Amino acid sequence: MASDDDGTPVPEFGFVDLFAGAGGLTLGFRDERGEPGARFFPRLLVDIDRDARDVVNENAPEVRYLIRDIRKLAGSEVRELMSLPRQERLHVLVGGPPCQGFSGLGRRALDDERNAHVLDFLRLVKELRPLAVLMENVPLVITAHKGAIIQEICDGLGVLGYASCADILIASDFGVPQFRKRAFVLAYHSDLGVVPEFPHRTYERIPVAASLMNGGRRRRFEPSKLPYVCVEDAIGDLPALEANDGSEVMFYPTAPASDYQTWAREGAIALFNHRSRAHSETFLAKIAVIEEGGRNAGLPDEQRFSDNYYSQAYARLHRNGIGQTVTTWFSNPGSGRFTHYRDLRAITVREAARFQSFPDRFVFGGGNETQMRHVGNAVPPLLARALRDQIARDFLLAGVGKPRSPGRPRKLVPTQAPEVRPRIMRAVKGKNTGVEVALRKALWAAGLRGYRLHSSKAPGNPDVVFSRQHVAVFVDGCFWHGCPRCYRAPKSNTEYWEMKVARNRDRDARVNMSCKEAGWKVVRLWEHDVVRAPERAAKRVERAVNTARRRGASRGRRK
Repeated sequence: MASDDDGTPVPEFGFVDLFAGAGGLTLGFRDERGEPGARFFPRLLVDIDRDARDVVNENAPEVRYLIRDIRKLAGSEVRELMSLPRQERLHVLVGGPPCQGFSGLGRRALDDERNAHVLDFLRLVKELRPLAVLMENVPLVITAHKGAIIQEICDGLGVLGYASCADILIASDFGVPQFRKRAFVLAYHSDLGVVPEFPHRTYERIPVAASLMNGGRRRRFEPSKLPYVCVEDAIGDLPALEANDGSEVMFYPTAPASDYQTWAREGAIALFNHRSRAHSETFLAKIAVIEEGGRNAGLPDEQRFSDNYYSQAYARLHRNGIGQTVTTWFSNPGSGRFTHYRDLRAITVREAARFQSFPDRFVFGGGNETQMRHVGNAVPPLLARALRDQIARDFLLAGVGKPRSPGRPRKLVPTQAPEVRPRIMRAVKGKNTGVEVALRKALWAAGLRGYRLHSSKAPGNPDVVFSRQHVAVFVDGCFWHGCPRCYRAPKSNTEYWEMKVARNRDRDARVNMSCKEAGWKVVRLWEHDVVRAPERAAKRVERAVNTARRRGASRGRRK
């Protein structure tokens, strides 16, 4: 256990960073600022990128960095490399496994070989059994296929004994001068005895972009939050450059003009990586007509590059706005809103690093493309620090690092062996249940015909589908979907079941919205509605079908 400046003991927690890259997550976890009441130290970083390893070693030579394909890495080897005794627990496992196969696949997206690294990450969770798990990924992992993929990941963690939460976080809500959205999964092992939740945002939302182009300074909309860090606050102190100007090592021309600039310069002996890309005179003349905060898409026909570019291509930053998501090609103005608000050029590596919340003392090595890749792929360290603070608070609440009290820890989630739980869940009947059969008999008795069962034509695979009338019928189990009349939480593993039911209800709401957007009328029946009065339940369906028929006939007459 380490000690604070005043001699107060401070608990230390070790973590392993998989798919570490240039170490954005690690930098945030090691940051001594914030209010964690604890210190986190890296036991091991792992990646296959040797250039990234060199960058981390240049900035933090004491950090151990392993070059290894995660698919060939076993948990036992990780423990050996960390010199972690078998009886000692790893505190945190973090990582951002790359994924490319989410957009075109169905519910079993994790079976795609392009997403195999997610399974490798879960495998190492199983083998290492850390107290906490933090996984970072693209927002699509949560939004694709109506949440089926993230449900699969959370269920996999549940099998391993973890309660989890998942959400898309916006970096600017945590002091990062960039509107960057990333998905995170935070999971705690049942031994911790704490239900995971994400930190609350501490910075105000950014205003509508159009309001910034009226020339006025930004207004405060949320006095209870800190003001968001705008573009000028982030990079306004860096030397002005023309195209093909600057150097890998420079000096600051002025004093810092914002709190963020003061923070960024702390500990830096010089200014590094501030060199602009060369642009042709013809290209500079074309982008010169784009005003601060403007974009190519808003130019007159005779001045536009083309209509084939997406909306943010050849767009210019606004000093009172916020940086857009930094990609790995930010030196190309055609790949996003990466044209400097003041200078006629694309932003530099150092400016992009500022938008990512890397301090100036962190130096990026290699060629320009390598530097852009390392900056663009990183997790913003200030966002990582906010997540670290939440984990630290929960660890201290659970008494991690203190002598354990006698008795078994409180369990939050079932901890059956991985091969047992899937068999149990498969035993829970999903189709042709007694309730569904009772409803179908009542529908038949009411004279309703021509429906399909569990059709994929409507979002959510409804239990009964009237395709021609666009009516989708769902029969919701009172326990699994949290019926306000019938649901009673189990006395054991209460938190787990409440979280699972809450996820099911959230999924129901998303399915309802998707059906509405696709033109489907949704009828939801509780299990007890069908059991106690199947004829009345059938009448509800009949009314919906007849209403849809009348509307369809009315539309036909108008045509």
